[in-house]
Amino acid sequence: MKSLVSIFVSLFALNSFAAQSLSTRINTPYSSIRALGMGNAFAAVADDYSLILYNPAGFARKKQNEIQFSLLGAGISSKTLTIANDVKKASDTVGTDAQKAQAVSDVLEKYYGESLGGKAQALELFWVRNGWGFALLPLDMTIDMSIQKQLGPAIDLNVKGDTTVAMGFGKEITKYIDAGLTLKYVHRVSVEEIIPALELATDPNVLSDKRFKEGTKFDFDLGFMWRPNWFNSSSAEVEPAKIETVTTAVEEPKKEEPKKEEAKTDEKKVEEERKPQAEGDATEVKVAQEVKPAEGPASPADVAAPVADKKAEEPKKEEAKKEETKTVETAVATSDERFPLTLALVVHNVIGSDFTLSKQVNKNATEVPTKMYRVVDIGSQYLLRDGEDFKIRAMVDFQNLLHPEITFNKSFHTGFELDYSPSSWFKTQVRVGLNQMYYTAGATLLFGVFNIDVATYGEEVGTADTKMENRVLAAKLGFNF
Repeated sequence: MKSLVSIFVSLFALNSFAAQSLSTRINTPYSSIRALGMGNAFAAVADDYSLILYNPAGFARKKQNEIQFSLLGAGISSKTLTIANDVKKASDTVGTDAQKAQAVSDVLEKYYGESLGGKAQALELFWVRNGWGFALLPLDMTIDMSIQKQLGPAIDLNVKGDTTVAMGFGKEITKYIDAGLTLKYVHRVSVEEIIPALELATDPNVLSDKRFKEGTKFDFDLGFMWRPNWFNSSSAEVEPAKIETVTTAVEEPKKEEPKKEEAKTDEKKVEEERKPQAEGDATEVKVAQEVKPAEGPASPADVAAPVADKKAEEPKKEEAKKEETKTVETAVATSDERFPLTLALVVHNVIGSDFTLSKQVNKNATEVPTKMYRVVDIGSQYLLRDGEDFKIRAMVDFQNLLHPEITFNKSFHTGFELDYSPSSWFKTQVRVGLNQMYYTAGATLLFGVFNIDVATYGEEVGTADTKMENRVLAAKLGFNF
């Protein structure tokens, strides 16, 4: 009888091992810890190194070159390590396989209904500058687990491990519209199975490579940003040298007034010289008589001379006016226009095809991971304060539209961020938000070349019928140049 029970349990275990995961979690190939702290609403912000995977249109207005090398980033839910340790101890129980399976079942029963998981990122390299950028991500892994009670205790396990190489480009199309493109190669290993207690009793390593599905694919993302002139403000900032030019151009005509007074004085002297003196010798009278005919009708040359002088003065006045106009136009051109509102549209995985089978990690792999669906993100950012050193921004995104498992709650992301960046080597940021209707918070500190990001966030990992939060505490340490 015991023999029949063991056979039945073994058959059930094998059958369960082949079952697909029931999780409807939407996996995002890459998530920035900074973005997760603000609810992962980042499509319309896209102003740091991670823009290459969020919205490549951000390349068009990237102000500073940026190299980010991250040693390690990790996030994990509070009970994940605990349950992993408990399962390991239960599988080491002395006794038969049935006794070990019972011990593991007792552990899973204890954690029934719990959501577990986390993420790991290591040795990331980003090089981003105005117009283009490059990214190499050797390891970007997400893990989510939930304890199921189908026909017996089991772990519904979803693991995605990506190695990504990406190249991105962005360009300003018009004064208001930017566009970008990211080409990417992804190698993925995944586990998407329900693992029963008996399987865990014989092999407690849930990340055993024999469970891996493996595949590779090429794809690309398209991104757009639109800064409408709805709430535009401008503050003219004219350089001091240009202000002096304007003043000189306006005062030049005033300098000619003393010359006119001098000319009048000279004319009076000539008239006095032309008048014959009442008393004087004959020579003076003769000179007066010789000068007197000049007082008669003026010759054509004498009449034309003043007209020519006036015409000669007019071009000078016109040149002064032109110079003044030119200087003012230059001053307007240097005014700083601010567009507080930004709208974004991103199409991820435009090709949206299946993975191609690969056997680089699991030599016996026969299945490929679930496809990366073509999805659309739309987002907005509004700069509540847009100072040189201090910014306050609010964001709202609706992500993964067109995904077969999408719901309103899963698509909704929003957040706020306070950004104080007085220099390229020092900045501090704090942020809060909602990620899939679960609260988030985070902070960033850049001091010299050392960059630290921390965040806590919740994500939806439940089934189609059950809402379940996975609460993660994450941190990343890297170098930023």
